[in-house]
Amino acid sequence: MHFLVGIYNLVVTVCFLLHFYQPSNQFAEIVRKVAHDCYVPLIKAIKDDKRIKLTANFPLSLLAQLDSYGFAWLIRDVKELVAAGRIELVGSAAYHPILTKVPMDFVEKQIVLNEMALGYYFGSTKDFEGEPCYMVKNVQGFFPPEMAVNSSLLAKLRELGYDWAAVDEYSLPKELVKPFKGGVCYMPDGIKLRLIVRNRELTNMISFKRDLDQSQITAEILRGGTDKVIALDAETFGHHYRDGVELFESIVSDIYANGGTTSTLSAAYESAECRSIDSVRESTWSSDYETTYPLWENQANPINSLLWELFREVHAEYQKDLEQDASKSLMPVLPGTPIWQGGNSSKLELELAMLKLEQSDQFWWSTGVELMGRKNYNRYMIESALDYYKLVAGCCKSNKLLLAKIAKLLESLI
Repeated sequence: MHFLVGIYNLVVTVCFLLHFYQPSNQFAEIVRKVAHDCYVPLIKAIKDDKRIKLTANFPLSLLAQLDSYGFAWLIRDVKELVAAGRIELVGSAAYHPILTKVPMDFVEKQIVLNEMALGYYFGSTKDFEGEPCYMVKNVQGFFPPEMAVNSSLLAKLRELGYDWAAVDEYSLPKELVKPFKGGVCYMPDGIKLRLIVRNRELTNMISFKRDLDQSQITAEILRGGTDKVIALDAETFGHHYRDGVELFESIVSDIYANGGTTSTLSAAYESAECRSIDSVRESTWSSDYETTYPLWENQANPINSLLWELFREVHAEYQKDLEQDASKSLMPVLPGTPIWQGGNSSKLELELAMLKLEQSDQFWWSTGVELMGRKNYNRYMIESALDYYKLVAGCCKSNKLLLAKIAKLLESLI
């Protein structure tokens, strides 16, 4: 993959994996603002610089809102970039749950529904014979929400036909994590799924950057002459950081000015040798040696603890009372139609509510832990997620008990 440049330098290939996301219960005005501040100028920057190739995740929860709020044209722009091979799409979960915390039948529903959305928005709704379907080409990789993985999830991804998954370096055996020198591509024993590992240090350097001096970033990209994988929120560029799109353009310019290049993940690692590892550590993008879910679980916070308890109970009651065949994922459906828009089927509406209530945001915003000088607490994001719980709980046989617990949780919000 590396070619000599002059005498000393090696070509560094940089793979960006940009995660575009807003939760299904986000305020409409916030989605519009993020689109104007980030998505529109960022996609334009990618279109304008024809050297750029990257990988991107667009889950259904965002796509449906962009479509509803007047940004169908932006989705079409992305579709053109996908068709041109400039943007590689990856699979994910439709409503951004922590998949390692979700029952496996719901894991499959989340993934399959998101595949339908990718076909609907970026692919085709008809097959080669003109029959209705969902079809999108060349989706080889998978982006797990919050980069949460364990061995069970990875096995399921392989079963569903994925070739690789993006993971954090803390998913690797402990001896490979610090210092992180083992490479980028791994394969766990017994699971024929490649793990493409992001560079956490470099990713965080960009994610938390709040000025336009990118010299430190450039030095880290070029360090060692090795390829780099940067996986981060697309919203970093223009939303989390107002001048972020300019920062993105400057980083890309530096890469090319120093003889480097950009690539999609699948193209960069298509023929790469994978280092074998015995096992995978359950992890997220923020895990450390002691804590797996530091930004989503906080037993010291009663609201967060009650929410997790309710999450488990609603799943148990739904599966016991309402799910006749857990192996059927959103069936029967009319192929090629946006079933996530709902309709006349109360069963479908209920199933969509179940998938939406699995979102990770409710747990993120209920921990109360401090991040970048602010506490992760947002009453609206918790309260609006509980609307999904109410809809499901009301249909369960133990609805009085569940609704009482939801009311108790609502009373505890501050």
